[in-house]
Amino acid sequence: MSTNAGGEAVRAGLRWFLMIFGVCCALIALAHIFIGPSTYIGGNTPNATLDSDLRMVMVLFFAYGTLCVWAARDLERNAGLIHLLMAVFFVGGLVRLMTVAYAGWPHWFYIAMMVVEIVTPLVVSPLLQRVTGRTARADLIELAR
Repeated sequence: MSTNAGGEAVRAGLRWFLMIFGVCCALIALAHIFIGPSTYIGGNTPNATLDSDLRMVMVLFFAYGTLCVWAARDLERNAGLIHLLMAVFFVGGLVRLMTVAYAGWPHWFYIAMMVVEIVTPLVVSPLLQRVTGRTARADLIELAR
């Protein structure tokens, strides 16, 4: 396999991963929006204020997933956005660590999600840099313009 073929395989794999990842995020969000708090593993029935807040935040998660799918269409042109989306996901995992500090350890599933949220960006961003030949910093600066 030539280097170019290997690069194309990484590009295709990254594109497919981002599309599947984005669809999963969007579907999770829709489940939380339309089915409600019973979709939170190990969660309790929240009051109306928390229920409202959780459903509203899931609209943002739906948008996040949709943006991942959209950005995957053109990795080179949308690299800055993809790096930004990965940074947001990473920070989400770090925020889960704040919950541990404030409230203790959540259900094991959410511990696993925390690992996914921290590790995924640490894998995706370097692969994207390999595909584009540019640094994340350069792509984020370009996105900011």
